[in-house]
Formats: sequence, structure tokens, C-alpha cells
Amino acid sequence: MVVSLDNLSSLLNAQAILLDDLLLDPNNPRFSELGEELNAVAESRFAETKVQANTFEKMRNDRFDVSELRDTIKTLGFLPMDRIVVRPWKGASETPKYVVIEGNRRVTALRWLVQLHENGKETFSEERLKNLQQLECLVLDDAAAPPSAMLVLPGLRHVSGIKEWGPYQKAKTVHALRKSGLSPQEAAQSLGLSTRAANNAYRCFIALENMKADEEFGEATEPRMYSYYEEIFKRPDVKTWLGWSDDEERFTNAEQVSEFYSWIVPGGEDGRESPKLPEAKNVRDLASIVLDDNALSVLRGPDGSISRALARYQIDHPEDWYPKVMAATAALKTLTPDMLRKMDEPTLKSLNELHGRIEQAMKDRAQLLGEG
Repeated sequence: MVVSLDNLSSLLNAQAILLDDLLLDPNNPRFSELGEELNAVAESRFAETKVQANTFEKMRNDRFDVSELRDTIKTLGFLPMDRIVVRPWKGASETPKYVVIEGNRRVTALRWLVQLHENGKETFSEERLKNLQQLECLVLDDAAAPPSAMLVLPGLRHVSGIKEWGPYQKAKTVHALRKSGLSPQEAAQSLGLSTRAANNAYRCFIALENMKADEEFGEATEPRMYSYYEEIFKRPDVKTWLGWSDDEERFTNAEQVSEFYSWIVPGGEDGRESPKLPEAKNVRDLASIVLDDNALSVLRGPDGSISRALARYQIDHPEDWYPKVMAATAALKTLTPDMLRKMDEPTLKSLNELHGRIEQAMKDRAQLLGEG
């Protein structure tokens, strides 16, 4: 079943709820950015003081930009037209409690302002406090709504909305919807994504989960590594080298897969050595050399790096880069003294970067030839 705002609207009922009766979601998909797992906290414990305090602190992490939202609400007040979406909490309580489905950032900002008032760091009138604490919410009839609604409601807003989810959160949501029984097309439509984009996100998530399950490298797997897999699925040569199978939902070339894992995690006994592929964009460089045995041998060496492997490749394949060097040389020859004097900072930065890359290439060549 495709879930959208159209067929969910009949399941959302407006209701006035006190801020104190709202529970921040301890299993917020945003916490994926902090290495958190979905469903890590049992529903029955959501209302516990320490659970809510911990969730509140996580939501105040700089990457979620809640302080900016807090300051906006402080200046303008809380505008009720963009209502918070909640569901009834399934735990036991003297008064009804509601779990925030959509609006955890806003609830955190409101609690933060109330906390500042209570601590004497801000002073609000009774009217302003009422605006911050008595909220018009939309309550989801979760007994009638399909399970995927819990993912779709925030997803529709955040996959391309106000505070956009990162790629990893999008992929995690696509995966959860697929596993809940939705088809690839339905999962994509539910989140307002193209089927192709949703399928790519699903593959990347599965690939990262497979790495997480690896005996040797699983503990070193982090959500940030998702971007490596985004790059892999854009590079047919790397994807083929690793042996991706849609039917098996995994990379099938075990030796290469293990090798790739070792290149993207820190090395050394203490895990402090820089990986051979320190950034996801290095997968683009890997795509250039993955079919070249000489360049791969350099990367595999004890002191191997992607820059040295590329240098080896460029020595063996001068036709790929030499014309570009000649073009750059010709362009530099056209620079007049007046042009040099008037160069802006971005241009100077580009020239300095080119100068640095040339120096590094010459050093790598000297090492490869045993002259270093």
C-alpha cells in the first residue's frame, strides 16, 4: 500500500496537548547520524526521565541546528500553522502521553526555551509561556494507520523538506519501508522519491549493513561510510570489481570486498593510521585504476596510497592526462602581469592547489623509481 499525506489526512485529528505531555522519540531516525540504531529503546521506557533527558541532549547536537530554531521561535513565537504530528504512547501513565512523530526539533526548541525561563536565563510573559507550552497538534490514529505511516509522515517532510535528512537516513527509511512489505515502487512513492533513487539508496544501505556484519571490519563500520557505497554504485568498474548481485543483495567477490573494507577503515593496531581511501570521493580515483594490475599493486603495498597508485597509472597511461597538462601549461602562459596582480582569492587558491598536486606527483614519481 502506498502511503501519502492524502490518505493519511483522514487519520490525523487536531488536538490541544501540553508540551509536558509530549515525548521526544528516542529512536528518531536523525540519530543515525550519531551512529544510533533504530528501535534501540523499548516503547515502554520512552517516558522515563533519563530517557527523555538523553534524547533532549542528543537533539541539541549542533548538526541538528536546533539552537537556530530556538532563536527563531524566541523572536517570532511558536507559529501554530505548522503543527506537530504525534501518536498516543503505548506505555502506562496517569495522564495520556504522546510520542512525537514529526516535530522533534520543534519540541526540543520549545523545551529548551522553557528550561531557560525556569533557570532565569530568559524571562517570558505568561502569554508567551502559554504559546510555548500549549500546542495544537495532529494526533495520528495509529490503530487504523499502516505501520509504514510512522516512517512516511516524517519522511515526506524531511526527505526533501525543511530540515533535510541525510542520505543515510533516507536509505534507512527506504529499507524499513521495503522490509515492511512495500514494493520498491511503493516505498519510493511514499517518500516522494523516484524509484531509481530509492533503489540506489536501498542498495547502498544493504551494502553498508553487510559490512557491519563482517567479522573483521564490522566494529569499524560507521554511518558516514554510506557515502563510499554511493560512489561505488555510480562507478560501474568498481561495482563489477566487487561483484554486486541484486539477487543476493551483496558483493560476491569476497577477496576484493575484504580488501576494499581494509582501505576505508583506519589501520594499525591502535586504529589511528589513515585509511588508504580516506574520503568517499577517493572511490572515483579507484575507478580509474581498478582494472590496472600495476596501479593496484602500488595501492596494495605496505606504504601504498591512492595518490601513489594514480601516479603509477599515469606513468603507464600518459595519454590519459598528458593533453590536459599541456592545455593547463598553455593557459598559464597567457597570464599577463596585470592579470596576476588582479587575481582574486578563489583563483589563487586553485593555482596553489595545482602547484601542490604537481609537487606531490613529482614526489610520488621519485618514490616509485627509488629516487626518494
